[in-house]
Amino acid sequence: MIMNALTDREKWDIGKIAENKDYYYFLPEHRRTAAVSMAAVTACGANLEYVPETVIDKDICRAALRSKDVDCAILSQIPFHSIQQEGIQRFSDVPAFVLYSFVDIRDAQMAQDAVKADAYCLQLVPDKLITADLCKTALQHPEADKKVLEFIPGRFYNNPEIKKMTEDKFGNKSVQKDISPPHKRKGLSV
Repeated sequence: MIMNALTDREKWDIGKIAENKDYYYFLPEHRRTAAVSMAAVTACGANLEYVPETVIDKDICRAALRSKDVDCAILSQIPFHSIQQEGIQRFSDVPAFVLYSFVDIRDAQMAQDAVKADAYCLQLVPDKLITADLCKTALQHPEADKKVLEFIPGRFYNNPEIKKMTEDKFGNKSVQKDISPPHKRKGLSV
C-alpha cells in the first residue's frame, strides 16, 4: 500500500494514539483516515471495530490480527473472508466452536473445516451449506454425542447412511426417535 505523506493532523492523531490506544475511539470519523486507522489497530486490535467502512481494508485487518492484545473476538469485525481464515489459523489454540462462532461460514470448505474440528459447529453452518456428507462428518467426529443429532436438518433424517451411522454410534434403532425435528432454538446451544 502506497501511503501519501501524512498531514500534520494525522501525525498529531498518530502521536496521541501512541500515547493512549483508546484515543482513536474519540476521534471523529473524518479523522479516521487509513494511516490513522492503521496506527490505531496496530496499537490495539480492538480498534478495528471503529474503523470506518470506507477505510477498512485487508492490510488494516491483518495489522489488527498481529496486534499483541488481540483475541479471537476480532474475527467478527473482519469483513474479508480470506482474512477471517488467516485469523482462524492465528487462534488455533482456541476451541474450534468458539472460533467459528465469531465468523460467517460462507462456503462448503469452511463448513467442512469447522465441522471436522468440532461436530457442534454444524449448528453454525447456514442451512444452504449443510449436506449429507457434512452431517456424516459431524457424526464421525470422535467427540460427537446425541446432541449433534439436533443440528441435522430434517431433510436428512431418512438418509440411510446417516441412519446407519447414528445406530452404530449411539446404539440400537431406538435412537430413531432421537432424530426428530428439533425444537425451535432461540440461540446457539452447546
